[in-house]
Amino acid sequence: MPHKNLTPETVFKPSSPPGSEPVFAFANSEPLDCEQDQYKQLIKAELVRQRLPPAHLADRMQIPRPKLHKILKQNTPLSDTMRDRIFVELGIDEVRARFSVALLRDYRAYSEKSAFVAVESLKSFYLELKTCRRGSIDVDLRPAIIHEAARRAYDLLISHQERVIQNDQTLQA
Repeated sequence: MPHKNLTPETVFKPSSPPGSEPVFAFANSEPLDCEQDQYKQLIKAELVRQRLPPAHLADRMQIPRPKLHKILKQNTPLSDTMRDRIFVELGIDEVRARFSVALLRDYRAYSEKSAFVAVESLKSFYLELKTCRRGSIDVDLRPAIIHEAARRAYDLLISHQERVIQNDQTLQA
């Protein structure tokens, strides 16, 4: 499907008969782990990315090394409290992690730029709504208007990024 034909409706439209696969299981054909296992995989991936041994993480968190080992490597449950503590210690964005695991059902999406942009957009939009910094929205907005506003915002973001990259290259030359 050409890029210009993509819309929020076509992206989220199931490609198979209703009920045969989850709507948000985009291109992931392999069997999915439960959310808890996906969070464990995300934590392990982040430990590798940061080149931090699990034992050092346990020391920083002041928990016994065998306890963390059992949680990450064996079938010991990962409690929400422990998960959140680990997220804080590793600097994992909780909202992006939940978006990747609970919505996209793939912990690997956490490291993708598209997940970062989507989550940061959702955060800023939510903050605008919550604080009503620009006034409240009193009319019903059609989805097409919201999608067009988001598209224009992304177009501005991309063009700004291109200008910044071009200026950096000019300054380096």
